[in-house]
Amino acid sequence: MGGLTPGPLHALIVATALKRGTRPALRLAVAPLLSDLPAVALSLLVAATMSDGVARSLAIIGGLFLIALGVKSIGAAEESALPPESDQALKDYFRGAFVNVLNPNPWLFWLGVGAPLLRNSWSKGVGYGFLWLLVFYVGLVGVKIVFAIAIGTSRERLTKK
Repeated sequence: MGGLTPGPLHALIVATALKRGTRPALRLAVAPLLSDLPAVALSLLVAATMSDGVARSLAIIGGLFLIALGVKSIGAAEESALPPESDQALKDYFRGAFVNVLNPNPWLFWLGVGAPLLRNSWSKGVGYGFLWLLVFYVGLVGVKIVFAIAIGTSRERLTKK
């Protein structure tokens, strides 16, 4: 599941939840809603110029590559520098978006798998395309939110005296 894939944003959510609590970690968890837009737009532009055969082939290759990345990352925890202390919500949102834009995983997903799937859904009707995006982001961001709450709540319970 993409929301649990270890990566820079995931590490930043964990570090922030442990250091500053649930609320700042939640602001980071919604980063894909801000930062995936360039990857989605560029991927759709590229996908629009491809034939169906090329798009299917790219989706298969991209899917296999993502599976290989997932297998490689099982049990591995990537380290991320703790962000500077800040209680300003806007800085948290942009910090999460910045980390996510620099993360290659969303770009690989959208170029290799997401854009062809979205294009296929969109070809069935605009409603299908929007529904696909809605379900995708509810799952992706929802898992990150649940994770941020679980870590932040655990931290708060452990530090109570």
